[in-house]
Amino acid sequence: MQRTYLFVAPEEKSEVQSLGAHWDDDTKRWYINLDQPSAKFARWLPGTTEFEAQEDVTFAIVSSQAYVASATTPCQQCNSNIEVISIHCESGTVSDEPMTQFTVSHIWAIDEELERQLRPWPNFRKVDKPADGAFANHCPNCGASQDDLYLHTEAGDPFFDIPRAPPGVIRLVLLEGTVRLSGDEHFQVG
Repeated sequence: MQRTYLFVAPEEKSEVQSLGAHWDDDTKRWYINLDQPSAKFARWLPGTTEFEAQEDVTFAIVSSQAYVASATTPCQQCNSNIEVISIHCESGTVSDEPMTQFTVSHIWAIDEELERQLRPWPNFRKVDKPADGAFANHCPNCGASQDDLYLHTEAGDPFFDIPRAPPGVIRLVLLEGTVRLSGDEHFQVG
């Protein structure tokens, strides 16, 4: 199982342990498994300053009609066919403005419920470097992160125009409840 190592001061040991972190005797570090919600460990995650961890996250995008959209595309590094995903919203709000039929790219924050529902897609996760907290698809073969620029921006990209995609190219899985996230919205007009 893959792990995310935490940066824990010795005096915070009991706190991080009570939240469910695990101790690695070999490396002498605390960690969480990828299936654990990372939000409650934010202040100990790599690349997170104490100030950032204490700020309340405000989600710009809210939708109760959201889907995981998945497609198959060549890896941007090794060229093997891989599954990539995106969040597609039939309706929702972006910065409190109503919108319909849009996808979200360059995601930098998700709520715990969305994080839980994305567990079946473990190759969609935070980017290791740079440590900016962005989420991306990763190739299961070579590990390379897939740049959203090449998945959303141009005609022919897998998530460019989901509502008008040919049948069978995009698979949609309905997400339960209301999801909250922050990222860049994309939609087609006309």
